[in-house]
Amino acid sequence: MNTTADLKLLGVAEVDGRPLACAACGNTFSLEVHKRGPWETSPAWICCLSCGAGRESDSITTGLVDAVLAGWARRRKDVEVRDSFTAEWRGTVLSGELVPTMDAYQAVVTVKAVHEGASPHVKRWWGAKKKAAKEKAKAPLRAVKGKADQAGAAVTAKALSTAWQVQTGGAGAPPASRPRSRCTVKGCRKGWLTIKTRVHSGTGKTKDVRVQCAVCRRAE
Repeated sequence: MNTTADLKLLGVAEVDGRPLACAACGNTFSLEVHKRGPWETSPAWICCLSCGAGRESDSITTGLVDAVLAGWARRRKDVEVRDSFTAEWRGTVLSGELVPTMDAYQAVVTVKAVHEGASPHVKRWWGAKKKAAKEKAKAPLRAVKGKADQAGAAVTAKALSTAWQVQTGGAGAPPASRPRSRCTVKGCRKGWLTIKTRVHSGTGKTKDVRVQCAVCRRAE
């Protein structure tokens, strides 16, 4: 008998609607089915992974095991449903679920699931790496540009200073403009005061006269 199981059952399998159980301990889980004879009518060997006991089956035969394997092979590419089976041979129905087999089709589904789950984290990690690489690549350019800007500013300042020296005949730098403070005299507007007086009127009537402010002298 081949020591590699032909059917590795996951959960409870049923034969004609009745649970398949170990004859020694009654366990319905962790059972394996082995083909023993070359004929379709040869009884299969049921092995219990719980207690280690094994026996020939009264209802499962080589033909029924081959029917299960043939159905699995037809659905091999459909990984999501291929391990669930219901097979019939000569009036006997065996149903249940097989332990998933790792093959190329299962590997593709596994890798896809892992990729979909990790995709947001991978994108964030890759985005950070790209950003860091761009910053590193732009750093020398920014340094060169900064030096060029400084050199340009120095040249501009020197040119302006030279032009001023030429225009003023070496009088030095132009005087800094100082903002004028506001006049403290009440009513002063840009160095002018408006007063009402009769002295400057030829008719003796009061009239408005504008005079220069003697404090700020802005009107001069």
